[in-house]
Amino acid sequence: MASARRERRFIRTAGFFRALPAPVKAALPTQLKEVNHHVRSSQAQWFYDDPRLHFEAWWHANTGRLELGLHLESTPAINDRIATGLARQLLLIKARLGERLDLEPWDRGWVRLYETHPVEVFDAARIATTSARMAELMGVLWPMCQELRKSDARIPLVKRE
Repeated sequence: MASARRERRFIRTAGFFRALPAPVKAALPTQLKEVNHHVRSSQAQWFYDDPRLHFEAWWHANTGRLELGLHLESTPAINDRIATGLARQLLLIKARLGERLDLEPWDRGWVRLYETHPVEVFDAARIATTSARMAELMGVLWPMCQELRKSDARIPLVKRE
């Protein structure tokens, strides 16, 4: 019986990810509403001028966790510049957005600043909490990324609204 309970559940996620872009956009501050998105069956991405620098909601079926965060998948120089600036501000970022965030190098010289959440059910409540959290992450982190992409970037301290 114990093994029957541990069997992997098959969860249909495509509808969940298709439902995320509109409430994320609606929750963004006015200056960030011109966001683009891509949706796949197990992830959604939001980006502005460069899709290689994007925010992502990604279902990890093997762990049963939903990843939310910023993915830096640009050139090594841009990724490093942004990641270095974010690392310098990480304590302030965590004070604003929570301790669950981790900044780590990833595949192919990429970097991600992310958190994961266990998910049992992809329902309307999960859409609401996920879209609100994505908008919160984007509202704080995207202005920092824009500044850090500049070669002479000096990132201001994270401001509380």
